[in-house]
Amino acid sequence: MNRSAPLSLIATALVASLLLSACGPAKPEAEAATANAARVVKVQTVSLGPGQAAIEVAGVGAFRDETKLSFKVGGVIEQITVREGDSVKPGQKLAWLNQQEVNAAVSQAAAGLDKAQRDLKRGEQLRSEEVISSVQLDNLKTALQVAQAQASQASFARQTAEVSARAPGVVLKRFAQVGEVVAPGQPVLLLGSRASGFVMKASLSDKQAIHVQVGQAATAQFDAVPGVQWPAKVIELAQAADPATGTYGVQVLIDTQANPALNVLSGMQGQLRIQPADNTEQRSYVPLEAVIEGDNKAAWLFTVEANNSVKRRAVKVAFVQGNRLALAEPLPEGTRVVSVGAAYLQDGETVQIAE
Repeated sequence: MNRSAPLSLIATALVASLLLSACGPAKPEAEAATANAARVVKVQTVSLGPGQAAIEVAGVGAFRDETKLSFKVGGVIEQITVREGDSVKPGQKLAWLNQQEVNAAVSQAAAGLDKAQRDLKRGEQLRSEEVISSVQLDNLKTALQVAQAQASQASFARQTAEVSARAPGVVLKRFAQVGEVVAPGQPVLLLGSRASGFVMKASLSDKQAIHVQVGQAATAQFDAVPGVQWPAKVIELAQAADPATGTYGVQVLIDTQANPALNVLSGMQGQLRIQPADNTEQRSYVPLEAVIEGDNKAAWLFTVEANNSVKRRAVKVAFVQGNRLALAEPLPEGTRVVSVGAAYLQDGETVQIAE
């Protein structure tokens, strides 16, 4: 018993030693296999694009011509034939005042004109008989001219006691109701002219306005229909800054026929994109997701070399345009940058490029 115990312990020790010796060399081999497994990344080639950032500002849709219709004379509204949203035709009678007061003014002016004519005729006869002086005759002629002007004014006032549509359009706002008393010039209806076209109005800073010209192509998009774009063209650009905001107003005419199934409404909010007119130079563009670190106008990314090793590279940023980064200094044509998987790379590491 005492002799067999040591033999058993020795045998156990030998087996353990063999197991340890067998496992020892396997660890370096596993580490080598893990090290040789290259990371899989996705790459994109550096692209060329406009040298200046596109101008992107918020805008509001509207009819180019929106007219506030009113009466030249005051009075009581007798009838309004349209409501908000109604379409109108050229020459359509939209509203009018009670004509009693206007007709009285016209009759009074006509009577005054008739009297002035009779007075002048009698005065000419008296002057021929040298009953009155030439100065008195001149005064009668002047009185006739005044009476004629008053009659013309009263006639015009009767015409402006009603409002009509001058072009096809739509009623945007109704400010008054039947039976209300309105003052001369008080708005009654707001009419949008379809014939004038539909525009988007926006405000530009001075740095943006100097790169915009009338006739320049643009693109409009409304928040109500995201993803849908309308081609547009710059038709107006303010040449003086707004005293209150210091910005320059711009209007673009929208091609509503590009999306005929969609209805555009005055007041719709959206975004306006204008490419600068003097955009002739080209810049290098890289995807925004390729950036692994940034600091103000500097950014860092990985480029892929010919042997599929990566190089950490610092670049200078000119501006950000959408999901791309425009570089202040160009990268060589055909340069590949890591777009997916760059966060865990080390400088000089070999990678596997995914299809």
